[in-house]
Amino acid sequence: MKRLFVLITCAAAAGLLAGPARATKYAGEFLKIPVGPRAIAMGGAFTGVSDDATAPYWNPAGMVYLPYREVTAQRDWRFGTLLTHDHIAGVFPLGGEAGGRSALGVTFIRVATDDIQVTPRPGALKPGDFLDYGADGQPSTFDYSEGDGRWVTGERLLLTADDLFLASSADMAALVSFARQRGPRFAYGLNLKFVRQSLPDTVFGKHVTSFGAGLDAGVVYMPHDAVTLGATLRDLTTTYLAWSNGTREFIAPTLDTGAGFNFFPAPNHAITWGFDLAWGFERRRLDSQITIGGQTWDVRTGLEYWYRDRFAVRAGANGKDLAFGAGVRHRQFGADYALSLHRFFAADDPQFPDDSSFDPTQLVSVGWSW
Repeated sequence: MKRLFVLITCAAAAGLLAGPARATKYAGEFLKIPVGPRAIAMGGAFTGVSDDATAPYWNPAGMVYLPYREVTAQRDWRFGTLLTHDHIAGVFPLGGEAGGRSALGVTFIRVATDDIQVTPRPGALKPGDFLDYGADGQPSTFDYSEGDGRWVTGERLLLTADDLFLASSADMAALVSFARQRGPRFAYGLNLKFVRQSLPDTVFGKHVTSFGAGLDAGVVYMPHDAVTLGATLRDLTTTYLAWSNGTREFIAPTLDTGAGFNFFPAPNHAITWGFDLAWGFERRRLDSQITIGGQTWDVRTGLEYWYRDRFAVRAGANGKDLAFGAGVRHRQFGADYALSLHRFFAADDPQFPDDSSFDPTQLVSVGWSW
C-alpha cells in the first residue's frame, strides 16, 4: 500500500507540474461539465462520496464500495435548451475477498448542440448575399469596406433558408474504469478515457474532428466508518487531442480533493455532507473563487437527507452556482432530479453584466440496481 501511495503521489506531482506548461487552455472543456443529478444537487461535492454509478466520473476508487451492480442514464438541458448533455454509466463489482474487492465501470458522455444554422465561408459570400454598407452596417456613411463587394463583420446577411444548412456539434467521451481495495479502508481506481469531438465545417456534410486518450486516477481512504476522504487527478497524462485539420491540443490536469461525512440522527433518517476543493492550474483567475498566482481553487459543498432510504432532498453550492434536487428509490429502481442556478452567488458581478440571461440547467436520471 505504501508503494502504491508513493507511485500515485509521484504521478500526480509529475502531471501537475508538467501539464500546465504545454496545456491548451479550455481544451476538452466539456469533460468538466459535472454529471449525475444527485451529485450536482449536492453542489458537486462528490469526490469523497462517490458511492453510485457516477463514481467513475467523480472518483473511480469509490466503485468498490457499491455492494451491487448499478446502471444509470441521465439527460439534462443546459442553459435552457442550448445544450443537451447525456450520461450513461454502469458499475459492476467483480467480487473478491474482504479488503481486496474489485470493480469495473463503463461510462459514455455526450454534449451536443443540434440544428446549428451554418452560413457559407466569408470568402464565398458575393454581392447580393449581404448589404454592402460597411463595418458600421449603415448606408451612405462611406466607412471602411462600404461598397467594395466584400463582406466584413457588421454587414447584414441576406441569405435565405436555401443558402443555409443545419449541422450538429458533438463532444463525446468513453471511460473504462477499474478499482480495487487495498485493505478495508483504502481503495484506488483508474479511468482509461477516449475523447471524440466533432465541429461542423462550412461545407455541407463536412466536419472537423478530434480524437484523444488519457488517464484519470482516484483514491479513497476511510479513517472512520462515517468519514470518507477522496482525491481524483483528472488527465494525469495531460490528455492529448489530435484534430483532423492538423491542430494539436493538450488537456491540463486538474485535482479534486474532498470528504464525505455520514450522520444518522434517528432511525430511518440519514444525512450526508460533502465538501470538495477543486484545484485548477490553467490561470483561470477571472471567475475562480480563490486565486494565488496561476493557481486557482473552487469550493463545492452540499447536503443530502434520506428518509427510510426511499426519499431524498438535496441542496448545495458549486463555486458561484446554487443547486437543489430530490430523489426517490423503490426496490431496484431509482430516479433523481436537480436544478442548477448558474452564478446565483455572483449575479451582481460587473465583469459578467449579461449573466442574468443564463437559464437554469435541469437534470433527470433513472437508475437500476441488481
